[in-house]
Amino acid sequence: MKTIIKIIGLFTILFTGNVAYCQNGEADIDVVQALLGRNKRLIIAEYMQLEEKEKNSFWHLYDQYEEKRKDIEKEVFLLLNEYAEKYKTLNDAEAHKLIVNFMKSMDENNALRKVYFKKMEKEIGSLKAAKFIQLETFIQTSSQANLQNQVPMIGELERLNRQNTELQLRKTEKNTRMIETFN
Repeated sequence: MKTIIKIIGLFTILFTGNVAYCQNGEADIDVVQALLGRNKRLIIAEYMQLEEKEKNSFWHLYDQYEEKRKDIEKEVFLLLNEYAEKYKTLNDAEAHKLIVNFMKSMDENNALRKVYFKKMEKEIGSLKAAKFIQLETFIQTSSQANLQNQVPMIGELERLNRQNTELQLRKTEKNTRMIETFN
């Protein structure tokens, strides 16, 4: 349990500061992926507690997996960037395209985990392969939650702007009444 708590804490610290940085472009995504990748590897090594005989085969498969996963992740970041750029003018066709591509990326990610679970299962056993997939799913879910918190929901900005405008109008009306009272 202590290991899981350490992992959660480390990942939260590492990820939280880097998510917004990715919104600047593809080159930035590569930098952040590299930084997170090194730290993620340390977290996984700590959590997995592999025996010496398992390490080579696990890390070889992990590196293959990460290379493919990063390509999928990069697509998701690019979709989020596109959404951020088009947010205020988003129409039905663009929303459809973005969501379909996002769901496609999620499907690709799940398929990739299935493939590598089977490969890892053969090399390090079902229990340790499941342990890796469980941690990987946790990391990805946490990452996605952090991203979702930084991206406005469709219509959210308009609603907040409307509320802010209404609040400003009420303040202006109140100030006007106060001024009229003093005159």
